[in-house]
Amino acid sequence: MKSIKYFVLLGIMISGLGAQTFTKVATAGAKFLNIGLSPRAMGMGEAYVAVANDPSAVFWNPAGPANIKGDAVFIGYTNWIPNMVTPAVAYTKDIGLMGKITAVISGTNIGGMKEAVIDDDPNTPELTGNEFAYSAGQVGVGYARYYTDKFAAGVVAKLVFERYGSYTSASSFAIDAGTYFWTGYKTLRIAMTLQNLGADMKPHGTYLQTVMQGSDLVQLEYDYRSYPLPMAFKIGAAMEAIDRPDMRLTLSVEALHPTDNSETVSLGAEFAYNNMIYLRTGYRFADPTSYVCGLGAGVGVKLGKLDVDYSFSDMGYLPDVHRIGISYNF
Repeated sequence: MKSIKYFVLLGIMISGLGAQTFTKVATAGAKFLNIGLSPRAMGMGEAYVAVANDPSAVFWNPAGPANIKGDAVFIGYTNWIPNMVTPAVAYTKDIGLMGKITAVISGTNIGGMKEAVIDDDPNTPELTGNEFAYSAGQVGVGYARYYTDKFAAGVVAKLVFERYGSYTSASSFAIDAGTYFWTGYKTLRIAMTLQNLGADMKPHGTYLQTVMQGSDLVQLEYDYRSYPLPMAFKIGAAMEAIDRPDMRLTLSVEALHPTDNSETVSLGAEFAYNNMIYLRTGYRFADPTSYVCGLGAGVGVKLGKLDVDYSFSDMGYLPDVHRIGISYNF
C-alpha cells in the first residue's frame, strides 16, 4: 500500500508539470510523426515512456531497447484516420556489453486526394478530376545501453520525408533521445524522452497562386515556406503495484509537452497473468479543445517468444483507431 501511495504522489507531481497548458501559436508539419505506433503503449493510454521494455519501445523512448533481452523485431499496423495505411517495423540487435543497435522504419500513405485549380474566382476552386497521393515516412538507426546498473540512455538518428504527389516533396534529419532510470525504490523507474528534434522541412520547387490585382486575375510564383517538425518532450514514471511470478500489475504516468498542441497527462495500467495474458487500459487527460484521444484499452497474448498485441483508442468525434502488433524475441 505504501508503494502505491508513493506512486500516486509522483503521478500528482508529474500531472502538475503537464497541467501548465497554454495555447500554441505555432504549427508543425510531418504530423504523421505524432501517430502512436505501439499497440501496447496506446493500450495503456500512452503512459508508456517509463515502461518501454518491448521491441516497439524505440518508437516511444530510444532508451527502451536497452531493456530488451537478446535480439527482437516488432511489426505493427495502425488503421489511422482517414483511411491512412500506417505500418511500422523496428529491429533490435544485441551487441553484448556494448548495448543494443536498433533500426526503425514507419510511414503512411493517403491515396485518392483530389486536385483542384482556380480559374476565375480565388474563392471557388474547381476539381480537375485528377487524383494524387500523400506519402510520408521515417527511417532511422539508434543505439541504447545501460551505463550503470540503474541508468540507460539511447538515441535514434532518422531521416524524415514527405511527398505530395508529383507536386513537391520535403525531407529533414532529426533525432530522438531518451533516458531510463531505476530509482532503487522497489521497481519505481523514471524516464524522459525528446522526440523529433531537427531542422525545419522545406518543400522543393515553387508554386503558382492566382490572386486578384485590381479587376484582373494574375498568377504569381512563390517559394514554399518551411515548417517545423512536431517536437515533443515526455517524462513519466512506472512501478509494479503487484509483482508476483504468476501475476503483475504495472501502473504508469506520463506528461507530454508538444510544440504543436496542448500539454497532456496520461495514466495507464497493465495486468499480466502468468506472463501470457495481458490486459491494458489507460486515459489521456487533455484540454478539451485539443481533440486528442482519451480512453485507451488493449490486450496481449504471449506464445513462447511471440507476442501479439491489440489496442483500441477512443478519438472522440473522430472514428476509433485500432492497432495490432507482432513482436518476436530471438
